[in-house]
Amino acid sequence: MFTTRTIPCSNPQTQEDDDDFGTQGRKTKQRKDAEEKVSKIYRGPQALELFLQAFQLILWKQSYNLIQSMGLPREFEEVVKGLWALRLDKIDLGTEETTLHSSQETIKPQTDSRGDHEERRRLSRTKPIPSLIDSLATCYLGMVILRLPISLGDVHRWAYREEITYVRAVRFIPTAMKEKLPAHYIAALDTQSALEANDIRNAVQELSLFYNRDDIKLTLPAINHPLLLFRYIRDLALPLEIYPTVRRTAKLLDINFTFPQSNTRQKVSYFPEAALMALLVIAVKVYHPFDTIDRHPRSLNDPGTLAMDWDHWWQLQKDHDSKDTVDGRLGRGNEIKVTESEAFDLSGDQVDEYLDWFEKTYVDEQRARNHPRGYPEQLLDMFPTGSPGGSINRPFAPELERQANEEALQRKLKAVQGSLELREVVPDRDAEGSGKTVNRLGSHYKRYRKVEDLNLPARAFHEAAAKLIAIDLNTLLVAIVQIEHNLLGFRRRQLKASEGTGTEDAASLDQDDGTL
Repeated sequence: MFTTRTIPCSNPQTQEDDDDFGTQGRKTKQRKDAEEKVSKIYRGPQALELFLQAFQLILWKQSYNLIQSMGLPREFEEVVKGLWALRLDKIDLGTEETTLHSSQETIKPQTDSRGDHEERRRLSRTKPIPSLIDSLATCYLGMVILRLPISLGDVHRWAYREEITYVRAVRFIPTAMKEKLPAHYIAALDTQSALEANDIRNAVQELSLFYNRDDIKLTLPAINHPLLLFRYIRDLALPLEIYPTVRRTAKLLDINFTFPQSNTRQKVSYFPEAALMALLVIAVKVYHPFDTIDRHPRSLNDPGTLAMDWDHWWQLQKDHDSKDTVDGRLGRGNEIKVTESEAFDLSGDQVDEYLDWFEKTYVDEQRARNHPRGYPEQLLDMFPTGSPGGSINRPFAPELERQANEEALQRKLKAVQGSLELREVVPDRDAEGSGKTVNRLGSHYKRYRKVEDLNLPARAFHEAAAKLIAIDLNTLLVAIVQIEHNLLGFRRRQLKASEGTGTEDAASLDQDDGTL
């Protein structure tokens, strides 16, 4: 059997040997020893520790943004640091979790089965590796501990408008760290879609249950509901007389606006801000309903003496919501929502605005030039990035943004207050003498169970209210129905306790006639 041997010599191209007869002219090359390949990507506990360091860096950046740009007190950073330390203490660095916890999955507690409820309770006890949205939840709980009058809607707006670190937060991780992280950890620090309503609420609700577990027992205070309620009324341009009504109703129902305990079934109305907003909407429906029925107060001192013009309010709200998209602009935070089909309908300025955002968010030109497998610099120079006339996006200026928002809100408030109309006052003696039925404030109360039940002004108001607390419209309706059910129970107990009231009157409250 003939074999071919490679013999080293001064001329490696041709070899002549007695044993290699017939191989003249054949090219042979000396084999190089295979170099041992060492993976640069960490695995196991080492990868987990690096991921937690990257997550901690993002959390620090968010705290820094909130303090420097949004004016939060400096002790906020220490509070967030303490919350993260408690979380970190419960993560076993000796083993790597194979699955990442995703708080971004939409959870609907009011429709979950018992098995799903038990699974959420199990996750609240274990709470494995954090996801990116948990950083926003941690910051929000830090604000709650400091009793800051900041709503969940504020955090949601700052995140999707990129006023704090969130969208593609992985780009702020140093390249040396990213190159050593496995793909599933990098994906956990990235955003694949826009931040939706309910996402942060679900994360906050689960994280609050985690801190309430038996081996931590961190008691979270109630939200600063007096100041938050004032903000809600002001942002929705409502009459201030609703404020004491909401406070009294909350006291009647014994709602203290604290986070629920882990041993209770989670309802939407148990979330503090959802309960507060539901009470506000109920008060609006009592004193300023969305129908056309005439109602009369007994005196000028009664709440609801001034009537809202909801059609005018609706138009003003639309103008206020579109202030960021004037002159055909996309608006900050809307770039990530652009779909393939919508891209063909963008104007020239909108295309420039979108590409500027895309370059800032996704393109890392410096990494492409420095990476050993990157494109040649001569090729990159043939396709320069950036607009020839400079970026069309204005740099974020927190003070100017706040001033502009305040001026827009003041204009809306003045316009709504100028449209309020005085209702006709009909005292009880005049109503009895006329022999006609006089509708009082609170009569013909309408209970909306589905979105389809809302007329246009009512839907616009409910959507604006839901946006303030970063939940969707359906979730807000569920919270309102739950609070209304509690009010029915309170009224039923009152009727049973009063003299001369039979069970028939109390039972009539259970009839689903669309009124409270």
